[in-house]
Amino acid sequence: MLYTSQSLPLCQTTLDDWQLIKITGADSIKFLQGQLTSDLTKLTEQNFVFSAQCDPKGKVWSNMIFFKRGDDIYYLERKSIVETQLKELKKYAIFSKVQFDIETHLIPFGIMGNDTTDGLTRISALFESGQNCITVNHLTYLKITFPTTRYLVIASADDITAHCAEMPDLVENSQQWAILDMEAHYPIIDLPVSNQYLPQAFNLQNFDAISFDKGCYCGQEMVARAQYRGINKRALYLLIGHTSQLPQIGDTLEQQIGENWRETGCVLAAIRLNEHTVWIQAILNNDLEDNTKFRVKGIADSQFIIQANASHHD
Repeated sequence: MLYTSQSLPLCQTTLDDWQLIKITGADSIKFLQGQLTSDLTKLTEQNFVFSAQCDPKGKVWSNMIFFKRGDDIYYLERKSIVETQLKELKKYAIFSKVQFDIETHLIPFGIMGNDTTDGLTRISALFESGQNCITVNHLTYLKITFPTTRYLVIASADDITAHCAEMPDLVENSQQWAILDMEAHYPIIDLPVSNQYLPQAFNLQNFDAISFDKGCYCGQEMVARAQYRGINKRALYLLIGHTSQLPQIGDTLEQQIGENWRETGCVLAAIRLNEHTVWIQAILNNDLEDNTKFRVKGIADSQFIIQANASHHD
């Protein structure tokens, strides 16, 4: 069973759909600063950074979460995009002292819940004011505050067993983490929708994942133009409704206009929350009103309504 943030019990979830990448080398930060949308000089062992990688036209290959664990830098992204994203990033790395490796020793998982239990209280107490990342007893905790406080945990299998015995058993369903991302309007970018939209279309500016004053990076000119000249006409939304057939990533959405339907966007992610309800994360026109009606092209009984694009995080 999957839960929204309001009904979320204390639980752990696997993150099988995500992949950790390890970055080493003397030029790591300098190289990343010239490739990614965010300011990587803000990355410390106490603070992680949201970011994205674009092509020269400003289209997003992938969004990532960057964090430091000791002397090493890591990022987490969707597993489906890793091969393509790494290939693009390595194109620019041939003259830099930087290496990228798919991490196989450390495992990402999530801890979340509304219960004020000893387990969550203990984790919360590890953080000082202004911190959102900390490593203790070989476990790295990333504190994510949207749509409710939850923790992304990075550790080896042995350390998880040794230090998380008092927590509930892992729920073998990474969709629970994705549901919370969808509720927070944080983008889930898989391969079929990669390299199609500007970062503002994914609302990444709302997560401090785009720096508009750090200087040049790949695609920076187009991203800046979209920001200051209003070129971007797309935004990310949450649709809630029902359908007999679960939509696929990249499926076309149609908007109801009077008695007619017009193609207007595409599906980023779709999850069946329960027997009666399906959630869709979608890229659509950025001038839509709440309660606008949609359907998935080719699925006759699909019916969805746009939900309020609420505040993303503190």
